[in-house]
Amino acid sequence: LRDVKQLSTERTLRMSNIPNFASNKKCWRLINKLVFGEEVSCPLCGCELQENYLSRYLWCKICRKKLRATAWHGSWLYGMKLSSKQLFKLIWCWQNRKSVEAAILFAGVSYPTVARWFSRFRENLPDAATMLEGLIQADESYFSKLKSKQATYIVTGAIEQDTGRLALRITGGFHDGRSQDVLEQFIQDSVKPGSLIITDKWYGYDELPLLGYEHESHNHSRGDFANTNKAELIWSVAKRHMRKLYGQRILTHQLEELCKEWMARANRPKLFEDPMTYL
Repeated sequence: LRDVKQLSTERTLRMSNIPNFASNKKCWRLINKLVFGEEVSCPLCGCELQENYLSRYLWCKICRKKLRATAWHGSWLYGMKLSSKQLFKLIWCWQNRKSVEAAILFAGVSYPTVARWFSRFRENLPDAATMLEGLIQADESYFSKLKSKQATYIVTGAIEQDTGRLALRITGGFHDGRSQDVLEQFIQDSVKPGSLIITDKWYGYDELPLLGYEHESHNHSRGDFANTNKAELIWSVAKRHMRKLYGQRILTHQLEELCKEWMARANRPKLFEDPMTYL
């Protein structure tokens, strides 16, 4: 069964549009430019640094110091043991929502390495939170199950119908994550007053007009899903992505990071165009 799964993953990689990555040396030079500036100058004296690619360090002939992009305290790549090309491959896999198994085969690293670096990429995303306005769809979803050993969380989301911009927040646990107070606070923090908010018939949204919002609701239990499809699609895409990443499991201890990633994908899509743009 494992061989069949590996063959399927390899076939998926062959069918996808994999870019031609530069050599290790060129990737190493690109990282040096990102860390030490376009001129690759010494951060201590400003002198141009000399390359020693075989030993993977830069040398300053004024300070007489050896510097590495992955050992300089100003870089979040500190302590990296991957080759430069492996780093670019892992970023590409993460940006294009490849599974962990695909990243293992493509970059030639272990499962813990892929999981650790995917988590680091999420941690270093810039803040993508934004105030939504106009026509907004809002909804909530459970993550995990009542009988699971993992804690159950409720994530509340709002999406602009025209632009697709997104706001997400973990609003609480199973018993308090859908209360009227937390839902109203989320709407006030994420949506500009005067916007039209479309929701289901949950009572937590009933008093939104008192807070300066227009409100339209649809009864899902009667099959009325009009104008709420985009809000429902948030959870379909998010949970499918989580299961693809972690072997059909939803790991709620990484939910905060994943919410940050999904907002960045919707609100700042240029960060996911190529590895250099993200770096």
